[in-house]
Amino acid sequence: MKGKYPFLISYLWLATLLGALDFKIPEVIDLSGFGTVLGDQAKQGVSLEYDVRERCYGKIPRSDVQLISLDTTFEAPSSGSIFYSQVEADLPTVFSFPLGGALAVIHPDRFVSITSGLDPIQVIKSTSRSSKEVQNSFAIKKGDKLTGGDGSGVYPSKNFGVRLFDAKNELWMNTIFLAPWIRDNTSPIMRSAKLIMTGTDKKVFFDIMETNKKEKLITCPQGNYSLFVDARDIIITSSRYYSAPYCIKVTLDGETVIDASFIAARASGEGISFLGNPPPSRGSIGEGYSGEGYSYHVGQFLILRGKHDLMLQVNDFAGNQTTMRTSITAY
Repeated sequence: MKGKYPFLISYLWLATLLGALDFKIPEVIDLSGFGTVLGDQAKQGVSLEYDVRERCYGKIPRSDVQLISLDTTFEAPSSGSIFYSQVEADLPTVFSFPLGGALAVIHPDRFVSITSGLDPIQVIKSTSRSSKEVQNSFAIKKGDKLTGGDGSGVYPSKNFGVRLFDAKNELWMNTIFLAPWIRDNTSPIMRSAKLIMTGTDKKVFFDIMETNKKEKLITCPQGNYSLFVDARDIIITSSRYYSAPYCIKVTLDGETVIDASFIAARASGEGISFLGNPPPSRGSIGEGYSGEGYSYHVGQFLILRGKHDLMLQVNDFAGNQTTMRTSITAY
């Protein structure tokens, strides 16, 4: 039960923000999303309707959670009133990529959810009803069946996207925390962790993973360093899909110097901001630092002259963690 309490703490934090909103991700057979890079998912062989590898919106962190259903139906996660709908749109949007058939629903306390990847016919039926039904025509109830048909947007058949926006606090919420049925017993996977000195060529870096494996020291000039981490969390055992980890923390000589979380993303007129990076969200990603995919820019910190002990810890939503340690000598 190692992961029970971190998950509950995060769930309670979200519950405080959610207030009167009754929102729950229905149980599905698989899921991925929030914070991951669509282009990286495609490189890993995950089925997508669009070839996003050569498109700019494939290099932007996602603000949705992608849900894979057993069939072509999906239960609405909450009740509310539909205030926007679209049948299909091939162009990329503020949400990083085409939504396909989509419904936007307003909820209590200024929360807005967006369900995408819907069957266009479903969208038309949801928003085109007779005048006698005007009073209730835009109502949607928690548990209502929505259909995905043959897929739309970047979502293949039986796949849906769910987003939840807190308009009061201007946050895109990570709805994985609102799926209490998840049972994740595996630790997150760390593929790459590199320190890059601020203001230098990004091809010159110090590899934390390599020094951790070979029990070597990092010897570097003193100064400010940015940390890029390629990490992922496979929530459903043996799944090809994955999500961004919940938290990436760094301590230097026992003092926390980075504490970055994927519990939510900040929204502004300039775009979406992940991990405290300035918008737009593309600034949160460094391409190629892992040799295979994309790395998160999780923060920066100062390394002074002398010897130091560094610990990098990656946690998932259930409290499982992966830890790496290394020693640094700065001159």
